[in-house]
Amino acid sequence: MKIIRRLLIIIIVLAVIVVGLSLFAINRIKIEIKESDLPQDVYESSEVSELMIIAKAKQIISTDEEDSYSLTENFLNLLIYDMIQNNINPDYDPINGETEESQYIVNNPQFQLDYIFAHLNDDSQIIITVSIKRNTFPEAMTAFHFIFDMEFTGYQLELTLNQVFLHDIEVKKNIYDYFVSMANKDEIEAYIDKGTLDLVNYTYTINFWDLVY
Repeated sequence: MKIIRRLLIIIIVLAVIVVGLSLFAINRIKIEIKESDLPQDVYESSEVSELMIIAKAKQIISTDEEDSYSLTENFLNLLIYDMIQNNINPDYDPINGETEESQYIVNNPQFQLDYIFAHLNDDSQIIITVSIKRNTFPEAMTAFHFIFDMEFTGYQLELTLNQVFLHDIEVKKNIYDYFVSMANKDEIEAYIDKGTLDLVNYTYTINFWDLVY
């Protein structure tokens, strides 16, 4: 009886340690991405039209390279919103939507993916932020940040993945290589109907001239 009691105490202590470490880890990566962080000029519309995307591409073609960076940020957010509504969740409308389905991109028992958006940093790099939440125990909220270098060649843009962060913790290349290797790359790349996504070299390429004309 004493042995069983001691064993139960050990199990309880181990459980407390595991839960404590889990909660510490969850708190370490905790960051809340809010609706106000979204690019309001894109998401104030309930849907993105082909004409809006082409119009933004025309602006990029006709402007100088310095201004093209901020225009590209807006262009990418239009593409992201369009891709979500056409390929993942047609009801997605996080600002104007009133249904539960309009507030997330993907929702399952393990996690909820609620926001994906692009923004420009001070080094003229594009950061794609992906916000993830878990609404069941242990509850958590965090975000991945994918940092891309931008290179313009004529009317073509190439984004090359430079770094990945989980909140402010860098994710090493061998780690995300492992997870990407388990995914169906062809299926993921097929979601992108404008431009070319390459999950081998971690690049995204688009020719604005071809898109417009």
